[in-house]
Amino acid sequence: MSINLIIPNILIVDDEPSLESLIKQKFRKEIKAGEYNFAFAGNGIEALKKLEEDKNIGLVLTDINMPEMDGLTLLTKIKELKNPLLHSVIVSAYGDLQNIRTAMNRGAFDFIVKPIDFIDFEITIKKALDNLNTFNKALKSRDELILVRKELEEARALQLSMLPNTIPVLSKIDFALHLKTASEVGGDYYDFSIKDDGSLNLAVGDATGHGMRAGIMVAIMKTIFVSDSSKLDLIDFFDVANKTIKILNLGRVMMAFMMLNIKDNRLQFINAGMPPIFVYKNSNKNIIEYQNHNMPLGAMLDSNFSLKELEVNSGDVILIISDGLPELINSQKEFFGYERVQSEFLNVVEKTPEEIIEHLKKSASTWANGKEPEDDITFVVIKIK
Repeated sequence: MSINLIIPNILIVDDEPSLESLIKQKFRKEIKAGEYNFAFAGNGIEALKKLEEDKNIGLVLTDINMPEMDGLTLLTKIKELKNPLLHSVIVSAYGDLQNIRTAMNRGAFDFIVKPIDFIDFEITIKKALDNLNTFNKALKSRDELILVRKELEEARALQLSMLPNTIPVLSKIDFALHLKTASEVGGDYYDFSIKDDGSLNLAVGDATGHGMRAGIMVAIMKTIFVSDSSKLDLIDFFDVANKTIKILNLGRVMMAFMMLNIKDNRLQFINAGMPPIFVYKNSNKNIIEYQNHNMPLGAMLDSNFSLKELEVNSGDVILIISDGLPELINSQKEFFGYERVQSEFLNVVEKTPEEIIEHLKKSASTWANGKEPEDDITFVVIKIK
């Protein structure tokens, strides 16, 4: 069945002057036929002015690195417009994973990798415009909106039901977990399993974006974890999980995922796109930040996951977080930040895991002035007895 699309204006935001002429040349036939109507801005400030002047702009494709106002800040400003019929697509250099994940969490519909492949560029535009047209039709029907809201609430309840109900009691490890969901279905997830050798597997994940797609990814990850985590070592588990997700062909829905295994005084972990892990060493009263990132699960079919191993001893404390806490925004539009996470952690590191979590929860609530978070917030605290 053919769909008669409503074609909004498309705003390209990039400080490269040559890009405007390239786009006009590449799409000259479509522009002449009225299929596409492009507008251009050199930075985020110019883009906001264009959006104010032209209410028919429905799609914004923005670079990240620009003068005066960068693309990530522009995404935040666009989100504040609260226009459901305005989609954003981020344009970023290949491998710039952190910026891409930040953009998706700030509401970007999709992303394009630089240098721009104009075939992928056009496919992304068509996909975004198709989505806009579908959403526009949905907005015209109040009954459909009510149904969507009900389904999201059910999906959110299902997401929470997949989290473990109890925490195992272990002789050498004490740990606590916290997950604060955003108002819509999010992608944060945690889980744990006990291997046959008595060691603990503990995992924290964050699916890209929000809504039903993120909820589906969490369900897939839960299935893989329950099936394989207690049987496979870390590298084999990540290989199986990555290939499974990639073969499912979920497009650009990926799963940032960290999993660690603790046995006696040995800690092993793999970090696939999650924030750093913080390890407090009781011996020198110092916090070590471990960055070693791999690509998220489902990003590439053939990924080599690097494993980090370290020794942990009595009094050492491990903090694992999703990006919801460091990216929490206060009333002055300032981020909580990773330095503040580490500072707040160090202030209470001598306390129990439950007390550390309560402190972090209060710090987050104070920072946001009680406002509900726009992204899921998850943290796990592990203390070696």
